[in-house]
Amino acid sequence: MENILSKPIEDELVESYMNYSMSVIIGRAIPDVRDGLKPVQRRILYAMRELGLTHNSQSKKSARIVGEVLGKYHPHGDLAVYDALVRMAQNFNMRYPLIIGQGNFGSIDRDPPAAMRYTEAKMSRISEEMLQDIEKDTVQMAPNFDETLKEPLVLPSKVPNLLLNGSTGIAVGMATSIPPHNLNEVVDAIQLLIRNPDASHEEIMKYVKGPDFPTGATIVNGNELIEAYRTGRGRAVVRGTAELEETEKSSKIVISEIPYSVSKAGLIKEIASYAERNPKMYIKDIRDESDRSGMRVVIELSRNAKPSVVINNLYKHTSLQTTFSIQMLVIDHNKPKLMGIRELLLAFIAHRFEVIRRRSEYDLKVLSRRAHLLEGIMKAARAIGVVIDIIRSSKDNEEATKNLIETLEVTEEQSKAILEMKLGRLTSLETEKLQSEYSELTEKLRDIKDILVHDERVYEIMHSELEELKRKYGDERRTKIVNGGELSYNPEDLIVDEEIVVTLSEKGYIKATNLNSYRSQRRGGKGKIGAKTAIGDEISIVCISRLLERSLFISSKGRAFVLKNYELQTSGRDSKGKPIQAYLNLEEDEQVLTMIPFSEWKGDLILVTRKGRIKRTPLEEFQNAGSRGIRAITFVNNDSVVMATLSRSVDENIMIATRNGMVIKFPLRSVRRMGRTAMGVIGIRLRDNDEVVGMVTIQDDSLELLSITSKGFGKRTSLAEYRVQSRGGMGVKNLPSVAKAGHISGVEVVQDL
Repeated sequence: MENILSKPIEDELVESYMNYSMSVIIGRAIPDVRDGLKPVQRRILYAMRELGLTHNSQSKKSARIVGEVLGKYHPHGDLAVYDALVRMAQNFNMRYPLIIGQGNFGSIDRDPPAAMRYTEAKMSRISEEMLQDIEKDTVQMAPNFDETLKEPLVLPSKVPNLLLNGSTGIAVGMATSIPPHNLNEVVDAIQLLIRNPDASHEEIMKYVKGPDFPTGATIVNGNELIEAYRTGRGRAVVRGTAELEETEKSSKIVISEIPYSVSKAGLIKEIASYAERNPKMYIKDIRDESDRSGMRVVIELSRNAKPSVVINNLYKHTSLQTTFSIQMLVIDHNKPKLMGIRELLLAFIAHRFEVIRRRSEYDLKVLSRRAHLLEGIMKAARAIGVVIDIIRSSKDNEEATKNLIETLEVTEEQSKAILEMKLGRLTSLETEKLQSEYSELTEKLRDIKDILVHDERVYEIMHSELEELKRKYGDERRTKIVNGGELSYNPEDLIVDEEIVVTLSEKGYIKATNLNSYRSQRRGGKGKIGAKTAIGDEISIVCISRLLERSLFISSKGRAFVLKNYELQTSGRDSKGKPIQAYLNLEEDEQVLTMIPFSEWKGDLILVTRKGRIKRTPLEEFQNAGSRGIRAITFVNNDSVVMATLSRSVDENIMIATRNGMVIKFPLRSVRRMGRTAMGVIGIRLRDNDEVVGMVTIQDDSLELLSITSKGFGKRTSLAEYRVQSRGGMGVKNLPSVAKAGHISGVEVVQDL
């Protein structure tokens, strides 16, 4: 009972959980900033070295390696060790694999690896570089879990593995996600910092362009990477490589590279599922034609398909485009720390500086001892007769050692070396070899001492070692980087453009219907219902347009609205649509008078009012109209818009018709361009009790003007019969007797078929 402590449970839970979380963070999930390895990876490589599994040796069963790691260094589950070993051998996960695997080690299709009893493994050449000089006391060693062996707390790691192969891991309350990079670029950046430790992030990024994934692909937000690498947190938007192959009979999309960590088989399933849900993508078939020469996923398209739209939709809706989260969290001095690329590289340089110094100190110690022994042996060689006499006269080794020390003035260590030496070493030839070896040792010792005294020598060695790494393992970048900025897709890039029929009813219901819903019929056919309306409602406006075009709406209050056609609900012929107020911010007593489809912001908007005014405004002034609307005209004396149309040429003529049968024809160029809020100019002077009922634009006088009256009469008149007048006149008679035929209801330009 004396050893039992009383403590509030909430305090104990907090403390225990903190201890657990730090154990997971430091001991499992987060890599060390110096060698870029998690403990299990480090132990696997160290155990393989102890087993002699170099790149040019015979491989051993993975189960043997896993057993070695478990029994000596890593007292956890065997599956965790084997999974880590497998990942280090997968060339689609590791930019520079640390293990050479023999057998089934999984695939980019996420096929599982074979059991550890079937596979074999050994270290790759580059992982041997990470362990080089470990026997020279270059890193700190610590007792293993049962304190029977020593294991390294970090590897000497001549290779900047953290950035080369990256790392991902989820700890408690934090995670790391470091992308792989190109060796040549990382080495160049390290050499830059060796030359100039004050180099900025921007200077470093001139060398390290960004991640270099083993699966290639393209990073499309390159402009975001500088900030991500400066702070250690950001993202890389990665797109697979998809190219179009076209023949006379068909077109196909070929995917040759996919984003990092994406399963090829999983991506194919995603695309198939998307194609099934979206038949308008016109994807006929998907095949995996990948082989040993590379990846090739073929997407067959129908003739109706628009390949660019299909590719954009695949990027948007499948894993053909993914986001790699950058979170450069590492263990530095036994603490988790988020670092930018400059800090990561400086930490590696500091580690290698310490390793090279410790290696030099070890070499100094070993070579100094050897030089010391050689000095004694050469003394003995010069007095060989005396040495032989001392040995012969001594009763045992202890006495001989003592006598040699006194006579030759050597140390005890030198004396023992003399006694252990073979007499054959004392020939003149061997003596010359000893002298030559001693001279070489003296030169090496002088060089090592110079290294230990001058830090710049350490950096020179580091620089040359890195240059050697480039020569041995450097390769071309696989991942392309594009400065695409923020990737927000334009909806136009994702929509298949089709012809549509847009209808608007008297009560304000609007909808878009695919034109293909109306099949062609012979003359005399019954036809089909074009649009279903509510009781008492009827269609007032019908326009044929395209999904990727826009529609301009002019209201009774002189406001203009613009909608993209794909924003309209696309429904069947038997649907009545949605209220126009769902799309346009109309006031309570405001109605849409006309709807004009258009594809480009070119030409002029022509407005005619009930009281005879006309206005011409560049269409581009309405680009900000949107669904909220903007003023298109300022009314005078309770006027209102009667008609609106688009004009593409100033060489056209305008005809304005009135209710009482008057019509005027004048050149459009006589109406100067005005701003949106202008009132317009007089187009026709009206007599008492008359008003404008219609307007047409004329490009060809060979056509005819059709006038419809309130009593159902229709009159066709050649446009050539109407002379061109000056704007602002009273016009000429269009009907001989309004009393007989009725008032004019509307006019339209027509031609014979």
